[in-house]
This record gives sequence, structure tokens and C-alpha cells, in this order.
Amino acid sequence: MEREGRPNPEKLLRQIQMEESKKVKRGKCTIFLGYAAGVGKTYAMLESAHELQKTGVDVVAAYIEPHARKDTMEKAEGLETIPPLLIPYKGICLREMDLDAVLKRKPKVVLADELAHTNAEGMRHQKRYEDIEELLSAGIDVYTTVNIQHLESLNDIVSGITGIRVKERVPDTFFDQADVVKIIDIEPDMLIDRLKEGKIYKAVQAERALDNFFAREKLISLREIALRRTADRVNWIAMEERKAYRERQCFAGEHILTCISPSPTNMKVIRNASRLSYAFHAEFTALYVETPKLQNADQKVKKMVEDNIHLAKTLGAKIVTVFGEEVAFQIAEYARICGASKIVLGRTNHRIFFGQKRGTLADQVSQFVPDIDIYIIPDTNTHRSDQQSFGRMEMMKSKKSMNTEKLYVDLAQGALTLGGATFLSLCLERIGFLSENTIMIYLFGILILSMFCKRRWVASGAALISVFLFDFFFVPPIGNFGVETPMHYTTFAFMFFFAFIISTIITKQRKQAQESAKLVYRTELLLENSKRMRRVHNVKDLLSELSGQVLKLLGLSVIFFVKKDEKITGPWMYPRTGVGKTQLRQLYDSQEKAVVQWVIENRKRAGCCTHTLPNAKAMYLPIKTAEKLYAVMGIVLEEKREIPPFKYALLTAMLNEAALVFERIYLVGRGNNEQNVSKKI
Repeated sequence: MEREGRPNPEKLLRQIQMEESKKVKRGKCTIFLGYAAGVGKTYAMLESAHELQKTGVDVVAAYIEPHARKDTMEKAEGLETIPPLLIPYKGICLREMDLDAVLKRKPKVVLADELAHTNAEGMRHQKRYEDIEELLSAGIDVYTTVNIQHLESLNDIVSGITGIRVKERVPDTFFDQADVVKIIDIEPDMLIDRLKEGKIYKAVQAERALDNFFAREKLISLREIALRRTADRVNWIAMEERKAYRERQCFAGEHILTCISPSPTNMKVIRNASRLSYAFHAEFTALYVETPKLQNADQKVKKMVEDNIHLAKTLGAKIVTVFGEEVAFQIAEYARICGASKIVLGRTNHRIFFGQKRGTLADQVSQFVPDIDIYIIPDTNTHRSDQQSFGRMEMMKSKKSMNTEKLYVDLAQGALTLGGATFLSLCLERIGFLSENTIMIYLFGILILSMFCKRRWVASGAALISVFLFDFFFVPPIGNFGVETPMHYTTFAFMFFFAFIISTIITKQRKQAQESAKLVYRTELLLENSKRMRRVHNVKDLLSELSGQVLKLLGLSVIFFVKKDEKITGPWMYPRTGVGKTQLRQLYDSQEKAVVQWVIENRKRAGCCTHTLPNAKAMYLPIKTAEKLYAVMGIVLEEKREIPPFKYALLTAMLNEAALVFERIYLVGRGNNEQNVSKKI
């Protein structure tokens, strides 16, 4: 008989063993890497598959790219093949890997050619590497192929060599975490001979390729990159193992910090920072400084920022968002707090009068943190991608639209302020108010204007115009801009100086107050969420509190599905204002159920605005700890817009805290049940 309230060790051991037995062993990933098409990646993969088959291993070909290469296609014969899905697209049928059929068949090893492939619209995942990730999670070993130019961090280097920017890319983290990477290497001259013999492309394509991508000097460079990257991966694995076993200290304290912006060249900066962090075996952080201008920017500019944030995440960076008007100060302050050892920035030279340069962002940052190394990434790429050109054009359009949108309001405020100050001064002069004292009225007007005007230059311009108005209406000779006494010029200078200083200080203080208010709001939201969560004692109240905080943060409808004892309950619906539960229930159909089920099984987010099942109406996020999933929360994104990065970070923090509350509720409930059973015994 066990002591009251004390768990039975044997019972705990059996429970741990049961939980371990439920865990699926992750499959192993083998990548066949080449430096160009035609080196023999697919052939080598098929050859390895036949060797496995001879030893009795269950091997299935899920997708083999239909090459017009006789030797390769002959090598595919004799292997069990899962028929591809045929997806109609603009009058043609696209061949895609049937992921569900592979999961149902569940072989020991599956062949999935073309790792960097982008799936057709409507597939569960946007990228094939995400399909392969799901197969690995299901315990299936995967053989796949990829060329070096498809690695995300090398994209700008390869485009600089070949003049071609590859659109289909694979995260470096996926490549580095592969269990085996086999580099398929042949001499560039041999590859060119194969191309001339028609073994890679047809005659017309081959001739064109020889003058472009398959030029000998380009192939030599690509081969060198592939060999170096493979060697770097081996070194990286060795260093990870040394770090794990504490054999020696590996670059302790190295921390690379880069910055995210809507600049067209920001992707190049992020990739360079990623390669630097990889080389130094360092922590990698990407900082986004959200300024008032970026907060009010056009959606297309915000989309560029989101794309750059997604790229940084793909390259393994930790994303941090801060708010402020002084970008250099925010970068330096965060670098100091997080202990960054190196800062990677793009070159941002700006010319002002007579061709001289004002301080670059790097110069400004170095003034705040002179002891931190700063790396400048120049924009030397003459072959700009369409996306970069488009991005620059969209930024210009956005700035114009943003300026036009509120310019007239600011100008009207300035005109009314100066007109009102002049009218009031004239009225007071008639009743004996000294003209010299009207300066105070103008200064007061500039003060009021600075508090409400959105643009600093409008208030500064009003300060200058007030000097001319004072001269015209109140300084003899009245009615023109001349003066009788030269001393008045000193009066004008001081008047403009004080008005300009007032407008500058007030405008800055107002913007800082706005940013402080936003930070206070977000901090209060997290504190309030934490306090409310601590008072929760059952699942129903937890969902109610969490949905209330999400509605307050995002203003969007929320759906929950709760998992307990391997059973799923729900949906628990919490609609936003203006949406009824019936209307929300109509959105939840069989397609949405499939997305929820996928999130439950894979413990990853999916749905609208993600790479997995993006056609869903809501984004579904798991509420989980490191060991267990407790629930799934769906956020109905009615306008199909991604959640802003900082709000998403707050949302993630809320979900993490909610998972801990779930764990507490279930542990308390289990503890009470065990105590009741002990008392009965």
C-alpha cells in the first residue's frame, strides 16, 4: 500500500515507457548534392535504391523527375512506384508527389527527387522539402536530390556568378540537419561533354546552356562552392558534437546581429549574416526596428518586410522587434543588451548638398557601440532581380501615397495656425497690445501646431513663415518685408531659432510618447494575460480568457480544439464583434477539419498565410509544451493577411503560457484523482 499523495515509482515507470513507445522514431534524410544539372544526382539516388532493395529493404519511388535521359529512366525500372498526383493548371497537368499515398503505404525508404521543388497550388505544402519533413516525422527514411544553387544562404553568390536568381530555394537548416549528404562530383569538362552529346538537354537547349549557365568558368565556380559548402557542413557537425560533449569551447560568446528592413538589398545582407554566423558557429539574431513611417507604410512595403523576416527565420535567425524613431540607437542598444559580438549592416550612403555624404547607418551605430565589430555589405550586384526592382518601385509608390494621404491635413493645420495667430495679434494690437509681444503668440501657435502635426518639416516651415508674417504686419514699414532698424534682423533670427527648437522638441516628444504608449500597451497586455491565466482553474475559463486576450490583440474570431486523453473536443467558438457563432460555424467545413487534424498530428502551425494548407480560412496554431500538445487555436484571417511580426510574437508568448496552464490544470486534476483513490484504498 502506497503512502497517501506519493506516486508509485513502478506506475510512473510504466507511464514513461508507454509514452516513449508512442513516440515515432524520426526517419533519416539522405541528400544527393550536385553543382549543376546533369552531374548524376538522380542516377546515383536510383543506384543506391537498387542496392538497398537487394538487401531486402522496402524501397518506394514517390517522385522521380521525368528526365529526357535514357540511362536515368532505365535505372528507375524495377522499383515500386507510387503514381503521382495530376494537378490541372492552365490547360496542362502538373505531376506532384502523392504525400498521403506515401504515408499510407509507409515504406522503409522513399525516393523524392527535386528537394527544392515548389508544389502546385492546392497541395498541402508549398514546398517539397516540407513534404519530406512530414515523411521524416512519420518515421520514413527519405532519399532526395538538390543542386547547390538552391540553398538559401548561397542564392546571392550563385546569382552573382551565373546572372540567374534561382526562385526555388531550400533552408540551410534542412540541409545541415540531413543525416547524410552525398556530393555527386564530376569534372566540369566531362559535364560539358555530356551536354554536347545531348545527355542533359536537347540540341537547341544545350547550345544555349553552353553560352550561359554551363560556361566552363561558371561550372568551376559552382563546383568549388559545392565542395566548400559540403566541407563546411562536416566541420559544423564536428563542432556541434564537440560542443555537446564539452570537449572544448567552440566560439563561446559569438553572436551575430543583423537588421531587417524593406530595402531591396536587405535579403543579401541577411544571407551574408547567416553565412557569417555559420562560419563562426554563432548565435544569429535578426532585429526589426519598427519606426512610425514603417507602421504607416503601404501594405506592399510591409509585405517586403514580412518576406525578409521569413527569410531570416528560414536561415535560422531569432527574430526580435523593437520600436523607435532613431534606428541607429535602437540597433546599438539592443546589440549592447543581447551581447552581440558582430553587427552586419547594408551600405546606406545618402548624399546631401554639394555631393557630400552624411553619416551612414553604420557610422551612427558605431558611435553608440564603438567596441562591437560592424560588417558592411556593399550592393555590388549589377544583376538585380525583378523582385528587387519591383520592391524599390513599390517603396517609392508607398512613400508618395503615404505623403499625399496626410500632407493636405498637415498643410491645412499649418495655414490655420499661422492665420489664427496673425488674426489674434492684429486684434490685440488694435486694443493696445505691443507688436513686439505678438512674438509670443506666434511661438505659442508653433507649439500647438507641433503637438498635432504629423510632419516635422511642416512645423519648421511654419516657424520660418511666422517670421515673415511678423515682419509684414507688425514691423515698420508695415505692409512690406523691409525693416527700418537693422536690430530687427536679430529679433527675426531669435524668433525663428526659438520657434524651430520648440517645433523640433515637441515633435520628437510626441513621437516618443506614441511609441511609449504602444510599448506600455503591449506590456500591459502580457501582464494582464499572465495575471488572468494564474486565476484560471479549468479549461473552459482558460479558453475564455485566452480568446479575450487574442480578440483584444488582433480583433479576429478565434476557434479552439482541445485534446485530452487522445480525444478531440470542439470547436469552441469565440467570434469577434459583428460576427455570430452561426456565421463562424459555417466557415468550419471538412477542409478546415483536415487542417486541424494535421496540426494535431504534426504539432506545427498550418492554414491561411502559412506554407502548409494555405487555402484554409484560418491559421491554426498548436498550444503545446515540449512534450505534449493540449489544444489547437484557429484565428480566422478574413482578409488573408499575415499577422504582423510583433503581434505574432506576443501571440506565441500567450500560447506558451496557455500550454503551461493546461499542464497545471491536468496535473492538479490527476493529483486530486490519485488522492481520492488513495483515500478509498
